[in-house]
Amino acid sequence: MSKRVFILGLDAMSPKIVERFVKEGSLPNFKKLMENGAFSKALPAIPAQTPENWTTIATGTWPGTHGITMWGRHDYGEPVTERKADEAMSSNLCRAEYLWEAAGRQGLRSVVFYFVGYPPTTDKAVHVDWFWRPGDYYFEICRAACYLNYIPERVKAVIKRGRRTLRGMASLVEFKRAEGWINLPESKSPPLEAEISIEPKFEGKAITYYVLLLDTQGKGYDTCLIAKEKDGKKALCTLRPGEWSNWFEEEFEIEGTKKIGTVRFKLIELSEDGTRFRLYRSQVYPVYGFTHPPELSKELVDKFGPYVNEAITKFFLVGLVDEKTWVEEMEYQITWISRAAKYLMDKYDASIFIMHWHLLDTLQHFVLALADPEGGIEDEAMRKEGMRLLRLGYQIADKLVGEFLKFVDDRTYLVVVSDHGNVPDRKRYSIVKALAEKGLVCVEKGPDGREVVNWAKSKVFVDLTNVYVNLKSRYANGVVDDSEYEEVRRQVIDALRSCKDQDGEYAVLFALKREDAPLVGLWGPHAGDVVFVYSQGFTWGTEGFEPGSVKVVGAHHGPQPPTAETELASNYAGLFIIGPGIKKGYVRPLEFMGPTQLVDVAPTVSYLLGIKPPKHSQGRILYDFLEGWDVSEMKRERKPLKFPKALTPIKGDVTDLV
Repeated sequence: MSKRVFILGLDAMSPKIVERFVKEGSLPNFKKLMENGAFSKALPAIPAQTPENWTTIATGTWPGTHGITMWGRHDYGEPVTERKADEAMSSNLCRAEYLWEAAGRQGLRSVVFYFVGYPPTTDKAVHVDWFWRPGDYYFEICRAACYLNYIPERVKAVIKRGRRTLRGMASLVEFKRAEGWINLPESKSPPLEAEISIEPKFEGKAITYYVLLLDTQGKGYDTCLIAKEKDGKKALCTLRPGEWSNWFEEEFEIEGTKKIGTVRFKLIELSEDGTRFRLYRSQVYPVYGFTHPPELSKELVDKFGPYVNEAITKFFLVGLVDEKTWVEEMEYQITWISRAAKYLMDKYDASIFIMHWHLLDTLQHFVLALADPEGGIEDEAMRKEGMRLLRLGYQIADKLVGEFLKFVDDRTYLVVVSDHGNVPDRKRYSIVKALAEKGLVCVEKGPDGREVVNWAKSKVFVDLTNVYVNLKSRYANGVVDDSEYEEVRRQVIDALRSCKDQDGEYAVLFALKREDAPLVGLWGPHAGDVVFVYSQGFTWGTEGFEPGSVKVVGAHHGPQPPTAETELASNYAGLFIIGPGIKKGYVRPLEFMGPTQLVDVAPTVSYLLGIKPPKHSQGRILYDFLEGWDVSEMKRERKPLKFPKALTPIKGDVTDLV
């Protein structure tokens, strides 16, 4: 029988954090991976971001080749500000062959699950969901929502910190005495009613439900009834605190098209006096069309239940839902994914399963700065809570790994890989101010009187860690003559290399011309004319004009070096492989061999399957992961040598005799 590889992509999985929690006994399935397989830190491409590195993993090529050098792509002939951000994960922008395309050319089938590389490009690959962008979902009909009649303290704290993550997530409801109902269930207190609605993500008609609070025992309100009509006998569900409803289907009209979506609720909280009410609704996915082929969706829903993604994580982190609800929703998703993965691999006799899962990145952006001593939080209670939440998130990931470990046998491999890690922020530094002082960006007064940058009229455009010169000959409506090109680049590099804050720290680690950027895996027309990386601890500073740096609390990966590490965290990716012929308990000796690189994943998987890698692949086969491959240092007898007296001392290159 042919071999199979399951590739489990855990966004932002930090190898140092995994090692820490394995050592303390919190991650039994990661422990099995490490004891029975091979493990290494893996070097991400620059910038250490999501689209660039999942595409690197999928193709085995550096961003200079696959073309995704930032969140999207800049093409000649268009305005320099056009970045195609919504297509960053799509096959429309990728210039290199994907692993599943290479497998398809050689007669093997693949299952691509919530991953980059869509729309589908080969009939040899089945797609389930598309990874569009973190926190937003391409096929969902309605975003998840929380309906409540008060604002929890944790939510107030989030609002006070100025976060915008509550937009579209919370809906305040107001209860009043119920009127006009028929077939009302018995209630010892006057029933209270409110209306809630499900708003489609795109233009369409909202669906309204009636929520009825009942006192069934005479001890206060204890039951929530949800119905589309004011008829107790037509209730869709009746819930007590802590209970989930069954799934039910609704017909939605989206942009003139009717779609069937699945809905379920959980009553999180209901106080006896009715003043504290919280109702969570899962995101609404269609029952048809979120797969390729589209009819496969209904088959999966019928077999495994409605599909949801991990949208609930932000609801938990901002305090809208409780921990138990978060874990329950994630466990539902993990069960669905693992069962569907096995079914699809068997149904299509597929050789490759590759998926993406974003929970750890979402979590670490919120809590890593609390848990990590370098995050700047001095409150010990907050530090402990941050660490507890970080551990809990990795324990949820451990459950996902455990489900896929069940598939490993004498012909099946499991690869667990991330695209980058996460490290705490300490400071934000405005490189825009440095560029503006050299006249490289156009600063104007905004409607509110504050200074803003007009990038379209600027000599340069800063996009993450790329700086593009707005050449007239290259970009539509460009402002820089070709004769100024080198001088503009010189000024950019001078400005970036001179970014030093009030504490004497340099905000930028390096700044390179495009011609020098192959040093870090970047080249070609889509890389910046100047490529730079912030120093460790510094985060994006392309807005604002404050002098020096500003202390911030948070965690990022993209602005900082892929090699950035603290005692707790790491911006490196992690790579585990387990299966037939893989060394057991192998940890790559980094001081001798160095880290693996994310370009190594596709060629190594191809080797395990016995096929040729993607045709543009630039990675190496990780032979040191294989049984019988000795990577111990060569120990040779040192023999005395007698050299003739040199005529002149060696200076520089051996031929530099002057």
